[in-house]
Amino acid sequence: MKRIIKIFLFLLCLFVFHTQQISAENGTVKVLDIETSNIIKEINSSEAIDEDVQKAIKSIKRVTVQANPIPKKGYLIKIPLTKSIKIKNKWFEDIVSEVLLLYIPATKNEGKIILYNDENTPMFFDIEYDFSPLLKKLSVE
Repeated sequence: MKRIIKIFLFLLCLFVFHTQQISAENGTVKVLDIETSNIIKEINSSEAIDEDVQKAIKSIKRVTVQANPIPKKGYLIKIPLTKSIKIKNKWFEDIVSEVLLLYIPATKNEGKIILYNDENTPMFFDIEYDFSPLLKKLSVE
C-alpha cells in the first residue's frame, strides 16, 4: 500500500511540475524585431496586456488582402492571453488564447493582428490601433 502511495505522489509531483513548466512558457509575451529576427523583449503576460489586446481586436477593420502581410521592418508581438476570449465579428468567430500583433512604425496607428482559428489556421486582419500604450507596457520604443 505504501508503495502505491509513493508512486501516486511521484506521478502527482511530475504532473504538477510539468503543468507549471507549460504555464510559465505560455505566459510570456515575446517581441521579435522583424528586421533582425531577434527576440528583443520578453515579459510575463498580464490582464493589463489582455485589455490592450481586446482593444486591438475591437479595432479590426478588414481582412488583410496583401499577398505578403509581414513587413520588412517592425515588431511581431506574440501575446498569450491570461484568459481565452471569444471573438465574434463578420470575419472571425472562435475562441483564442494567443494573439500576434504586427507593429509597423512607418504607419501610425495602423497594424495587423493575426488570429488562429480552431484548425490552427492563421488569419490576418488590418487594425486601426494605437500601439503606444502597449509598447510602453512592454518597454519597447
